[in-house]
Amino acid sequence: AISIIVEEISSTEIETALEEGRMDVGLGFLTRHSPNLRYERLCTDEFALIVAENHPWSKRRVVHFSQLHRQRLLQLPDTFVMRRMTDEICRRHQVRPHMVAEINAIETLLRSLAPLQAATLMPKIALRGRESLKLKAIRLQGKKLGLDIGLLRLSDSAANSAVAAFTSLAKATVPKMIKR
Repeated sequence: AISIIVEEISSTEIETALEEGRMDVGLGFLTRHSPNLRYERLCTDEFALIVAENHPWSKRRVVHFSQLHRQRLLQLPDTFVMRRMTDEICRRHQVRPHMVAEINAIETLLRSLAPLQAATLMPKIALRGRESLKLKAIRLQGKKLGLDIGLLRLSDSAANSAVAAFTSLAKATVPKMIKR
């Protein structure tokens, strides 16, 4: 029997589920942490500064990464790969933002931007399907702001028809989602 379950979990949880045999294939950020997994890049997204329309920078088109020093940011906990990536980018740019709050869910964090008049660092794809939140992704100017998105599976996993169908659908759909 084939069982398809779609859920939003962290890239770390995807890697663990694959290694424990609870999942056959995953779609997420490619960390390349595990030698037991095969990572197949589908596309690249970029980190952006996400703000609400009431944020003082909401009309800006570009923000240089160095300008984020001491700026009010909401962040995910460091259990999220995305947070560890943004921490590394901040270190690389010698930027120390002012962390207003650490929020454990992407949706809640995004909904908190307007009331707290703060910003966050996330890939642009995080706004996909969340147009009602009236948020804006401002392009960041800096070094190494891209992140790969793709398929993850066990290195020695045998292909089956369900995994092949999911892989085909992901290859056709995911790159188009990023380009928008």
